[in-house]
Amino acid sequence: MSSEKTTTPDTTSTDSNTVEEIKNVNDNDNNNNKVETNNDLEAQTTVGGDNNATPRNGQPLVQLGRLQLFLVMFGLAFGVLLAALDQTIVATALPAIASDFKALDKIAWVATSYLLTMTAFQPTYGKFSDIFGRKATFLFAVITFEIGSLLCGLAPNMTTMIIFRAIAGVGGGGILSLVMIIISDIVSLQDRGKYQGMIGGVYGISSVIGPLLGGAFTDHVTWRWSFYINLPLGAITVIVAIFLLRIPRPKGSLLQKLKRIDYIGTIVVVGSTIALLLPLNWGGNEYPWSSPVIIVLLVVGFVGYIIFGLVETKLAIEPVAPPHLFKRLHVVGCFTTNFFQGMAFFSLVYYVPLYFQVVKGDSATTSGLELIPLILGVVIASVSSGQAVSRTDKFAYRTLSMTGAALIAIGSGLITLWDENSGRAPQICYMIIAGLGIGLIMQTTLLCGQGIVEYKDVASVTALLMFFRLIGAVFGVAIVGTIFSNVLTNNIENIAIPPELAGAVKASATVVNQLPIEIRGPVISAYVGALRAAFTADIPIGILCFLASLFMGNHKPSLRTTDTIVAFE
Repeated sequence: MSSEKTTTPDTTSTDSNTVEEIKNVNDNDNNNNKVETNNDLEAQTTVGGDNNATPRNGQPLVQLGRLQLFLVMFGLAFGVLLAALDQTIVATALPAIASDFKALDKIAWVATSYLLTMTAFQPTYGKFSDIFGRKATFLFAVITFEIGSLLCGLAPNMTTMIIFRAIAGVGGGGILSLVMIIISDIVSLQDRGKYQGMIGGVYGISSVIGPLLGGAFTDHVTWRWSFYINLPLGAITVIVAIFLLRIPRPKGSLLQKLKRIDYIGTIVVVGSTIALLLPLNWGGNEYPWSSPVIIVLLVVGFVGYIIFGLVETKLAIEPVAPPHLFKRLHVVGCFTTNFFQGMAFFSLVYYVPLYFQVVKGDSATTSGLELIPLILGVVIASVSSGQAVSRTDKFAYRTLSMTGAALIAIGSGLITLWDENSGRAPQICYMIIAGLGIGLIMQTTLLCGQGIVEYKDVASVTALLMFFRLIGAVFGVAIVGTIFSNVLTNNIENIAIPPELAGAVKASATVVNQLPIEIRGPVISAYVGALRAAFTADIPIGILCFLASLFMGNHKPSLRTTDTIVAFE
């Protein structure tokens, strides 16, 4: 057949070039199309152990029985539970950890070390799963995470705790993306939205219960159980993966596979990401943004990414980030949409609880519960959008993402209206609106990205989509946090309070509700003003997300089986 053989017809598009290409295929190959197509599809049928096996159009790489699929999804859900819990469960345990180790000055590094390695290694797992196989790479990620968690629970001091958290981050960085990659291998594109939507729901719910579990362990047992809890959960995932997850393994010896690794690209992207994340975490806290340390690290990070691009384009045989993906406008549109969605999502997750701590006097744990309406919106929209694209082809992925981005901007705009006297109804409703917007994008960009690339690029595009969301999260928290800090400083300076109190108020929100009544009111107003300025930044972020989603193309989920293999773009 004259057309390029890809899996991209899993997603339909009304773009003119796509329609024309389909027409040309049908016109030119009318006489012998069926014969050649049957041969092509036969070649693409999965054969156990064949690393060159490619799934049929829209069909899974391997067919699992209903019970086996249920059990595998159960195990994968526990893997997601691991990754999501660990990002939040430690938050409420940090004060106790710092107290036990008498190292309050290093407390931020417990979270930062995990974030650094998790984000830095995220983009490498896609290509590693192509080289070593999905199952082996997934088990490596989970076991590395488990070892790191065990060592954290046994840590004798803060230095070792920070090191062990970094080890756990290496594994944690691959769990979620590998779960999504594995789902793409065992579930048809038609049903993929249902399962990925449910996984997104597990992620959202886990993010909420994390701080509650961390607080409960810290108060009633020991903070070390915030790490030990990962062991039985991870054991379930490992057992299911070993005995029930049967995916063809790539051919070749271990030495041959090791030779395929893009070592230079991996080192450069990991180093550049760490160089970029450090100043984004330190800026405005450890060092002023104008500090030479911050500026040098930012320059090193951005220059490193330029070098990474050159390495992937000129040197790498099997690049971590295939350059041709960045030449496709619709794929880049998915990446960019995820970036801005991550910015909005995590900036709200970080700063909405602060509003409730200051205005209502909530504890850190209780303020986390106030996020339930936001997460509820995320879960409902994530699951619903997954179900929608699995049951109808009426909605383009772009339409769902544009709607989500618009709701992010609207919800963020409404949240800026919160003040000291806002009631429960507007607080809950506005968070739900923003959450629905975030959730509509959560799985949509992933399904679109997986559907418009060839099968050989599915793992890479999945890992990169997760990477862009994480990088966006770091940028979002840094930008919104800088706005908040600057406005709060200005507002506090305009209040007639002693300098020592002013410093304490800016350093910790928990001090606010311990202030004398005559001072407390103005300080709360200062905080609310700063938070409203911070939330205002999410409005242009939502608008940028909307503009980015325009470039995702008019691709729609295809619910029909086709006998013709064609190519997009």
